[in-house]
Amino acid sequence: MSVSIFRKFKDTVGDYLSLRSIEKHRSRLGWRQAYRYSNYLDHCRQGFTERVESSPEVKKAVQDFQAKNVASFWTQENQQLAQSIFRKIQDEERAGLEIWNERGQYLKEIYTTFPEIEQLFKRMLESFLKEIFKANFKIFYGMLYKSENRRGDPAGSELWHADGGPGTCVIVMLYLKDVEKEDGALECLPWDYSLATYRGEPAVFRIGLEQAAKNKKELSREEVRKIKCDYFEEVIGRFYGKFVEQPTGPAGLVAAFGNNILHKGGYPAAGRARYVCLFHCYPADQPTPFERYRKHGIKKVESYPKDPAADF
Repeated sequence: MSVSIFRKFKDTVGDYLSLRSIEKHRSRLGWRQAYRYSNYLDHCRQGFTERVESSPEVKKAVQDFQAKNVASFWTQENQQLAQSIFRKIQDEERAGLEIWNERGQYLKEIYTTFPEIEQLFKRMLESFLKEIFKANFKIFYGMLYKSENRRGDPAGSELWHADGGPGTCVIVMLYLKDVEKEDGALECLPWDYSLATYRGEPAVFRIGLEQAAKNKKELSREEVRKIKCDYFEEVIGRFYGKFVEQPTGPAGLVAAFGNNILHKGGYPAAGRARYVCLFHCYPADQPTPFERYRKHGIKKVESYPKDPAADF
């Protein structure tokens, strides 16, 4: 077998295993790792016997999430909690305090700074996540962002992308002020259309790498990412634009999505800003350790838990 034929055979097998894993586990983590998180979710569900009571808003959001891997809901109670956090941030900004880093991330640990976050989780989000997982849940990390238009063009997470972590991760966003399209509201491509887009990605990516090799050019991390982002942008624009979900609404709007669907956000129009809390949540085989979060917070230490059964 020639080298070129063997390479094509290897690529074909690799693509099959990768896409099969993405379809089965809703994860781009890789077929050698993704199944571990799905197995842990099954374990968590086996020991979960609690009967979850949910509001109509939450029940509708759960149904949407199960169908599309993206959902949103708003309640007046969530609005009050969001507005309370936002008022405190505004007070800090008016006082001239340095509370944001160069990426627009809030510098303090948010769970220990804002008790409203625990109230949010113990009320609407607790029932939402338990309904999604059919199990208990734990918070891997939480962050707060202020997004402003400081550049001419979108970049990074402002472009279409998937995070690539475990398929059991549910990302929950809480908007702290009213959000419209012009504020850079999150956009998501529902799972079925994201999956269809992924099917053509390996071939396009290989062509990009091969072209760079012919030109004897070593691609930077940003250039490698651009190959994928450009492909996603083209396919969504040509075929799936009308299916894109972009939840907007008053302060307190919750938007949740699986981290392996295609999404982008945080690129407001000039003169506008988006304030949002973001949480990465996972299934758990024990009740949520709120007391631990109250003491130690939920600061980000890595992108995803290497051990699905880890306590955090």
